[in-house]
Amino acid sequence: MNNKQKILSVLTTAEICDDCLSHLSGVLPRQTVYIVCRSLSDSFVILRQQGICTHCLKSKLVSRHYDDQASTLEGVASPHFITSETGGTAPWFWEGNVQEKVVSYLTQNGYTIRRVTDTASRAPGIDIVAVTPTGQELWVSVKGYPEKNSNTQARHWFSGAIFDLVLYRGENPKVHLAVAFPDGFVTYGNLLPRVEWLKQTIPFEVYWVSKEGTVRKE
Repeated sequence: MNNKQKILSVLTTAEICDDCLSHLSGVLPRQTVYIVCRSLSDSFVILRQQGICTHCLKSKLVSRHYDDQASTLEGVASPHFITSETGGTAPWFWEGNVQEKVVSYLTQNGYTIRRVTDTASRAPGIDIVAVTPTGQELWVSVKGYPEKNSNTQARHWFSGAIFDLVLYRGENPKVHLAVAFPDGFVTYGNLLPRVEWLKQTIPFEVYWVSKEGTVRKE
């Protein structure tokens, strides 16, 4: 039985968080559960949303099988059903979706994923911790874009990502650093060149995630 089958056999009709899925299915590490569940969600096999885990009874991002009725409803065009900041379906530029695409990109390029922070529950910690194919650790700060299209809030989020890098460098001077943003937003595009001096001082990479889900590294 592969990891996907193990996870699906545990879900049945329950709503279970990734932590409990990892424990109940025996799929380790937890990040593997995250990656498998996101793939299943993209394929409309399971639904991922904020809810109460039936195992630990905590409010978390949970997964469950689609109801037969729900899976055939018209208008179900997007695989992303996670609650966004405005309470609706999360758009492509939501932080969790950007994070997912970067994790997938890194995995496909030979990186090992060590930890992925649950952005839906606003869990603290480094958004993505990975290991490069050459063995160096990579820490990534991920930001989405405000759904209300607020230029001021977007500037704050950009500043937060840059400050994350400063803190990361202070915590561990040996790790590789990166930030990830949704592509195509003028605010982020205009701000990045203004911190080029910092990029020269504490080198970091930038991952841009497009609306189509492709990732380019700068």
